[in-house]
Amino acid sequence: MAVLLGLGGCNKSLEDSVAKQMESENQLANSAAANTQGKKLTEVAGKAAMPADTTSATQKKIPENAEPYVGRYWSAISCADPLMKCKEGTGDFIINLLADGTAHSSIIHLGQITFDSDSYYHKDSWSYDEEHHQVILHRSNGVEFFYNVDQDQSLVMDLDKIANASEQNKQYFAEGHPFPQQAYRLVKASTPMKTSES
Repeated sequence: MAVLLGLGGCNKSLEDSVAKQMESENQLANSAAANTQGKKLTEVAGKAAMPADTTSATQKKIPENAEPYVGRYWSAISCADPLMKCKEGTGDFIINLLADGTAHSSIIHLGQITFDSDSYYHKDSWSYDEEHHQVILHRSNGVEFFYNVDQDQSLVMDLDKIANASEQNKQYFAEGHPFPQQAYRLVKASTPMKTSES
């Protein structure tokens, strides 16, 4: 017991310096927390991941001939296709085309969501090519995906055009990025009907 007290006394200056260091670190942490108090979660979280310029998307509007194609499109695709980035079963491939000209692609598998741009969020855009009756998804990395619009307003992948439309597309897939194994059909989600009871 006396030995332990003696050892404790020898390290008193070390204990004091550690205690002072911990106290100063706590004060820094508390002051940082005080600076963020009263702010919304969106003001402090995810700042680095959000694009700096968000005004251009709200100012852009699609032309009138593209308005019928605004909506949410969906297809169940087997995980055997490398495009889906999942190991077994099927996943949901979803594209949302918004009226402001932005497009959001995502893959959902077993409740987990991954974005269709190398697992990072990128603000993509879309347009409608009236001459070829196609919706074109303009990925933020410069690659374009082409979808034929069928009689049911579903989107059907144009694999030949996706593979060969530009040098950038050719290079992208030559680098080993997954290419769809077949021309998938994405069905447009119908808007829910409002009942008189609701």
